[in-house]
Amino acid sequence: MKIIALILSTLIFVSVIPLVFEKYNIVQNNFDTVQAKKHRHHMPKLLDQQVAVLVGLDINPKWVHQQSSKGKLIYGVVKPSDTVPDGVKDYSFLSTDSEGEGIYLFFKTENNRVTIKYANHGNKLHTKTVTLSHLVNQLYRTKNQRQRVDNYVSSLRTE
Repeated sequence: MKIIALILSTLIFVSVIPLVFEKYNIVQNNFDTVQAKKHRHHMPKLLDQQVAVLVGLDINPKWVHQQSSKGKLIYGVVKPSDTVPDGVKDYSFLSTDSEGEGIYLFFKTENNRVTIKYANHGNKLHTKTVTLSHLVNQLYRTKNQRQRVDNYVSSLRTE
């Protein structure tokens, strides 16, 4: 009788273990889903002009500040008739109207990825890829950062 009880309790124990692990995995998956939604929730919907400023701040914050204070930052979208370097036909841009201080930033946002192509003083284009969430976390997270970016956006000239 003791052997039958031992066999039954062993069978019950063995059959319950997978249920316990399955329950743990469900709880963990739910936690991961909540965390993912939480991070998505904090990602603001940005205008292309805001992304332009974030890109500018990522590449050269001093230049953005100087050119914005002079009222010389220009935002635009590359048109087919524009004379631009190869590979930026579908991009937006941030530049100035000053030849001598010419930094040209071209960027394109696809999903959460921002491809940035930039040239200093007419030199060859450099390419950098960052995530939009990285730019937001580094440059648009706090209230002061958002105000600063939005102030730069309000001073942008359009082409």
